[in-house]
Amino acid sequence: MKDYLLGLDLSIYRALNDFCGWSPVLDRLAVHGASVAGAVFMGIVGALWFSPDKDTTRRRQTIIIILLAVALSLVLNRVLSTFVPFRYRPMYSVGANAPRFEWHADQENWSSFPSDNATYLFAISAGFWLISWRAGLLFAAFATYIAISRVFLGIHYPSDILVGAILGTATAVAVNREAVRKLVGRNVLALESRYPAYFYCLFFIALAEVSGGFPTTRHIGVAIVHLFVPYDGGR
Repeated sequence: MKDYLLGLDLSIYRALNDFCGWSPVLDRLAVHGASVAGAVFMGIVGALWFSPDKDTTRRRQTIIIILLAVALSLVLNRVLSTFVPFRYRPMYSVGANAPRFEWHADQENWSSFPSDNATYLFAISAGFWLISWRAGLLFAAFATYIAISRVFLGIHYPSDILVGAILGTATAVAVNREAVRKLVGRNVLALESRYPAYFYCLFFIALAEVSGGFPTTRHIGVAIVHLFVPYDGGR
């Protein structure tokens, strides 16, 4: 069974990656699609945060919990990655077709399994779904597009994406409990009425970090790690 699943994983990867380099339009959609993730995320958050209806408080509390769920899901992702065998990205382990223009993957020296991109994108999707199924479905479709692009480019195997998506979704659903909303969401939201300028300043910084999977935080963390661990090229 294990051999069958590994073979299926590789077959699906090959089927998707075979299209890479076939069309410059597809290549650019795959490479640059993730660059609009922040805009899509911020747009949906803005629409949900300022939507005029009677359930504003609960909706805003859930958005705050989404930020917590994304952070927690990425921590769990790294913990899981540490305890399973290191997996090289398919572009390094089995090879990959490259886009028809010069492109270099921007990635840390982390295991391919599970996908951190899929983890945080689907954690966001699940959180949105708990507020509005339309918003959740919209972002899930976008997350799926980004996830498939990662396989298309040879950055991840399909199983990396699948496990990452399950981890992110499960974390978001598990964290979004009434007790957590009262303990965290209500207390954080109380600052919005007391100190609106400071609240929205920090809130937008947090949204910017979450929209990209905490890029600045991760880069600082990686820099600190590399003070003690040699850097071997980002595989």
